[in-house]
Amino acid sequence: MTEKKKPADIPLYSDEDMVEVHADLNHEKHPPTIGFLHAPLVFVFLFGCLIFFCSVQLAETTNKFQLHPPAEKKNQLSPEELVAQKLKRKIDSGEKVFAQNCASCHQLNGEGIPNQFPPLAGSEWVTSDPGLITNIILKGLKGKIIVKGETWGSVPSQAMVAVNINDRQIANVTTYVRQAWGNSASEITEKQVASFRSQSSGQTDQWIGDQLKELFPSGIAD
Repeated sequence: MTEKKKPADIPLYSDEDMVEVHADLNHEKHPPTIGFLHAPLVFVFLFGCLIFFCSVQLAETTNKFQLHPPAEKKNQLSPEELVAQKLKRKIDSGEKVFAQNCASCHQLNGEGIPNQFPPLAGSEWVTSDPGLITNIILKGLKGKIIVKGETWGSVPSQAMVAVNINDRQIANVTTYVRQAWGNSASEITEKQVASFRSQSSGQTDQWIGDQLKELFPSGIAD
C-alpha cells in the first residue's frame, strides 16, 4: 500500500523556482520603495542648472544680498564735462547773488541805469583783469570812470563787504557777470578773491578808478 506524503513534506518551491528567486534578489541591489519614481539624470542636471541661474539672477537684483545696497553710480562724465558742470553751478549761484545784491543798480540785463550806474555788459572794467572787478566789489568805487567811451561816476557804488558777501559768493558773482550778456571773460576763483582781499586789506576807503588802473595797468587802456 502506497504511503501518502504529508503536506509538510511537500516543498513549496521547486529547485528551479528557488534559483530564479535568488537571481532576482542578486539583481535588486536596493530595496524597492513605494511611491517613489527614479528621475532620469538629465532632469536632475537641468533642475540644478535652473536653481543656479535663478540664484545668480537673485544676487544681481538684490546687490549680492547686501543689507545696505550701495548708492547708484552717477553718470560717468568726461573731465571736460565735469568742469563745465561745475562752472554752470557756479554761474547759476552767481546769478542769484547778482539778482539779490546788484540788479537794483546795474539791472538784470546788465545795462545799468543812465547817468547813475554804468553797464556791466561789454564793460572793460568787468571783462579785463580779474583784480579790477573783484576789488570794486570788495571795497567799492567812487569818482569818475570811463565805460564803453562814456563817463560815469556821479553816484559812489556800495562796497559788497557791507552786505556780508563772502569770498565764494564774490567768486561766483564775478564769474557770472564776466560771462553774462555776451561777456566772455575767464572764471574767477575763491582763492583769487581771498588773495585780492588780503592785498587790499590796507584800503580803508572806496577805490578811485585811477588807483585801480595803477594796480592793474594791463586792465584798462587810457
